[in-house]
Amino acid sequence: MASCSGTVRGAEIPTTVAADGDAAFQNSGPLVLDLGCGNGVFLAGLAALRPDWNVLGIERKDYRVRQARRRAGDLNNARIAHGEVTEVLSDLPLSSIARVYLLFSDPWPKRRHAVRRLVQPEFAALLGTRLRPDGIFSFASDSPEYAEWAEDVFRADGWQISAWELPPDWPPTEFEQRFVSAGVQIRRFQAKR
Repeated sequence: MASCSGTVRGAEIPTTVAADGDAAFQNSGPLVLDLGCGNGVFLAGLAALRPDWNVLGIERKDYRVRQARRRAGDLNNARIAHGEVTEVLSDLPLSSIARVYLLFSDPWPKRRHAVRRLVQPEFAALLGTRLRPDGIFSFASDSPEYAEWAEDVFRADGWQISAWELPPDWPPTEFEQRFVSAGVQIRRFQAKR
């Protein structure tokens, strides 16, 4: 298999792994994305839990990229791309992603700001071209309105929505830890094509 990489703002983005191991990821495992990876708590936890996966975090804020890279440390299967989610997704090959996590992204709760939400019809359509046929999109939010919005967007694009039950060894995000401690109800779903 040939190695394939894209660039966003000059940063190399590993998308697949060559058989000879010359790509950024050193194993041939599936590509898994953490969209808006923040400071990398979930990304590092997931990469440590699943060393057979190649976990790519995408983050646009400089200081969070630095934090995530430090937190991922020496994990051979974790990388962070600095850029906008839709730009990075657009640079990835068709049907190259096994799983995508969007966890506690900004819900932009005011009606007039809803157009700033990551989950939009264009996002669902783009993601659908990048996920493998058996790929899964997983979403979690503390905002019931945003979760309902996101489910509606994916349903309208022909995705199948189901409940998302967390495994017992789930590595929570920093936001998830805060919300659970505060007793905030979290809405989760998974979507498949």
